[in-house]
Amino acid sequence: MIHLRGVRKSYGALQVLRGVDLDVPHGQTVSVIGPSGSGKSTLLRLLMMLDAPDTGELVIDGERPWSTDDHGRVRADAAQLRRARAKVGMVFQHFNLFPHMSVLDNVMEAPLSVLGLRRPEARDRALEYLGQVGLADKAQAMPGQLSGGQKQRVAIARALAMQPRIMLFDEVTSALDPELVGGILALLRGLAEPQDMTMLIVTHHMRFAERCADRVLFFDEGVIAEDGTPAELFHDPRHERTRRFVAAVAGE
Repeated sequence: MIHLRGVRKSYGALQVLRGVDLDVPHGQTVSVIGPSGSGKSTLLRLLMMLDAPDTGELVIDGERPWSTDDHGRVRADAAQLRRARAKVGMVFQHFNLFPHMSVLDNVMEAPLSVLGLRRPEARDRALEYLGQVGLADKAQAMPGQLSGGQKQRVAIARALAMQPRIMLFDEVTSALDPELVGGILALLRGLAEPQDMTMLIVTHHMRFAERCADRVLFFDEGVIAEDGTPAELFHDPRHERTRRFVAAVAGE
């Protein structure tokens, strides 16, 4: 479902990804952990195709949105980029809802404008996913009338309404009050259980990363420093850097 080889990404003089190799099969839930600035969110931006890699190979469900020409320059393949983007949904930490649209219209917008669904079908789909996140009764509310946790649930419903094959979550609980975090994490656990969607979840909640993922990646200084099962990574890590990070986070 996801294939990366030798992927590098810099912003100016700052090299953020330093040669990432990664394969994620269909249906796997992967937690991505690591210190700030280690490249976690940049990885998601590349997978969402918000940014292009500087070098390396990136394949999303068989699509190759970027190619490298004879001079080593990365070029976009417009058709493959469009198809790949339709397969990936992303939920950001700051919700990014349209403030002038109702909850229902926020969830309907992409199915209408991107997928070309007819309005009745888009409405039914939006209500289905709002029900799945427990907010069907807020369909006519405006984002300004919602709590932070409710806004995040709407953002998740909006991404699900595109019925992506891959879902990316970038620190979706970091902007929430502590008492709201549990509900969002429980929702993500429920999404992970059916195993029919590939999910990458960047998180600083180690208990969630351990309990809900099939696999955990530890990023450090722009590379995947360790890749293993939750039991391996949290209880018997191979590398000293991973041990120090896990111990430091556990002590917080």
